[in-house]
Amino acid sequence: MSQNPPLAAYAPTTITVEHVDLLSVTGQLDGHGLDHLQGQLHDLLDGGSRSLLMDLSGVVGCDGRLFDLLARTKHRIGQRGGWLRLVGLGAPVMEALSHADLPEVLLVYRAARWSD
Repeated sequence: MSQNPPLAAYAPTTITVEHVDLLSVTGQLDGHGLDHLQGQLHDLLDGGSRSLLMDLSGVVGCDGRLFDLLARTKHRIGQRGGWLRLVGLGAPVMEALSHADLPEVLLVYRAARWSD
């Protein structure tokens, strides 16, 4: 005789599925590059995006203006109960971050910490 309980005794598993938009960013994030990125972010957010994963591993250069754009994006997406996560923080992003103000550093740290 089996000592296993009948199948009806097991509670069903609840599965939660969340839609996440992935934005892979490559190239130089200077004036033109930042304008293009801002346009892409506006399109995603205007389209209702609530969960955004940004891969910055392809960034070859940037400055502190990137962090201002990230802060505005995080604020806007947070207003609708969503989140912004960053992955692929390579040398160019880290170099720009070394010259950033503390609020910008904390923003990037919080958005990237889950990926460690």
